[in-house]
Amino acid sequence: MMNDDALVAECIRGDEDAFRLLVDRHRARLYALAGGILQDNDQAADAVQDAFLKAYGSLAEYRGRGQFGAWMRRILVNHCLSLLRQRHHYLSLEDLDREVVSHERSPEEHALAANEADAIRRAMGRLPAHYRAALVLRVVEGLSYREIAGLLAVPESTVETWIHRGRMRMRTLLHPQPQACHEPAAEPSRKAPGSASYPARLLREG
Repeated sequence: MMNDDALVAECIRGDEDAFRLLVDRHRARLYALAGGILQDNDQAADAVQDAFLKAYGSLAEYRGRGQFGAWMRRILVNHCLSLLRQRHHYLSLEDLDREVVSHERSPEEHALAANEADAIRRAMGRLPAHYRAALVLRVVEGLSYREIAGLLAVPESTVETWIHRGRMRMRTLLHPQPQACHEPAAEPSRKAPGSASYPARLLREG
């Protein structure tokens, strides 16, 4: 039986049957992954089909070394994240910080929340896909480390590392330190408990 890399090579040479073999080989596992992330069987089936179509158009980018399954998983997770953006308005402060009820905010706080939501989206877009996936599954979907590990097919300790590093990078992106050559910045004012200006659930460990 041909391994994945050999089948990919045949696909690049124009053998469509080889790609069908790859689909048959990996579809069930990818469907389970998408179903776990999206919690919708029909949407999961569509997501897997879309991921395979994207992979077929990008086979020249695949680097081999027996990692086709992992490569497909990254494509699928990124696609699922796009679907989660639509479902959850993707990490808006209403999702991330439920300690403050929206109707209690002043107009100024609403404007600040909108600005922070944009900053969060930009920062999340700069994270590596695996950090982003783990954070979304943890913060938005509310899954445990064990559940995330099962979905992403990595050890639980790896999920913990990804989430921790993702949060650390988010802190750096959202609150960059001043350049060393500049005068030290003034101590930032401390926000009152429950302030919506800090995406607590995203950046808080746990």
